[in-house]
Amino acid sequence: MSDQSSAEKKRNRDRRAQQNLRDKKLRYTNKLEAQVAHCEQHHNDAGVQELLGTIDDLRRQNECLVARQRSLKSLISSWDEKQQDSEYLSPNQPRTLNTTREQIDHSLLQTTCPPLGTADSSNKDNYLTCHVTHSTSTIPSQQTPGAIHPISINSPWNELPLYSDKFTSIQTVSLPWLVHPTEITKCPDTPESPLDILYGSKTNLLANMIHIALERRPIRDPEILAMGWITYHFTKWIIEPSPKTYANIAPFLRPFQEQFEIKHPIAVCCVPYRGVRANLIRQWSLYEENRDGLFGMFACCIKIRWPWGVKILDRDEDNVLRIKPAFLETFMKEEGWGLTQEFINKHPNLMIGMDLDTVVFDIA
Repeated sequence: MSDQSSAEKKRNRDRRAQQNLRDKKLRYTNKLEAQVAHCEQHHNDAGVQELLGTIDDLRRQNECLVARQRSLKSLISSWDEKQQDSEYLSPNQPRTLNTTREQIDHSLLQTTCPPLGTADSSNKDNYLTCHVTHSTSTIPSQQTPGAIHPISINSPWNELPLYSDKFTSIQTVSLPWLVHPTEITKCPDTPESPLDILYGSKTNLLANMIHIALERRPIRDPEILAMGWITYHFTKWIIEPSPKTYANIAPFLRPFQEQFEIKHPIAVCCVPYRGVRANLIRQWSLYEENRDGLFGMFACCIKIRWPWGVKILDRDEDNVLRIKPAFLETFMKEEGWGLTQEFINKHPNLMIGMDLDTVVFDIA
């Protein structure tokens, strides 16, 4: 009788344990269902896209405000310089500077950032869009010495090309380092050493990423350094437009009319030849699907007109390696570059309007 009682007690305990387990599973299942319902209600695709859009608007608005602040600082500095010049004017000429300031104030009102959430599609396509892009300048091409002229907000340094890149992900940029604009602002305006471009850097993100991109191609050191150097300075200007960063750009890389009128990837802006760049911008739809192949071949076929075997680096007085001045002077001019016949034969439509005799580079 006692054995039956023990067996009965065990069965009762097992039933209670199983019931407790079922109750526990039920409570856990109900909790998970509640969490799923909450996620479906508050974290659906539409909600996430709305939040991402808000973040993008805030980021764009912040960049606009930063660009506006830089413009204001530049204008204030210009006013101070003009004020010093105005001390030499006769008493009946005090109105010139005041009129200039009124014109500038009016222009600034016309270039304010769009309200959050109301930017049009053309503004949303560019990450750094709050800058003046009108082609008409208020400064005469020839100024009378000593006279005060209207100050133009439309300076070349703050006129960015009409690029199609969005600095949000690697899929929306043509140069991979553009997804790190904040980190690029921390990089120096010019690399501390040419070795940062040639062999990479652990302290300069921009130089290191440019090195990695060029290292993919079978390119000689002269072309790696030259292409990396001009690309570095062009990128710094795109991210931080200012008179200083603009002055560092190779003259032949400074944008021209088509770059302000036709939307194109920023990578196209780094093509050394202006004629090739113009043709590529006009015909970009033909190359968009195979842009990596195009740029890969171009990187292998573009050459610096520099004697084979001649050093490209020298040590300065502090025994630090620097770019040899003659080499720097060579690749900072469009005439210092050349294209092999292979690229010209492959893409003759990119040579339209160019003097091929000055472009072709025969490898000895």
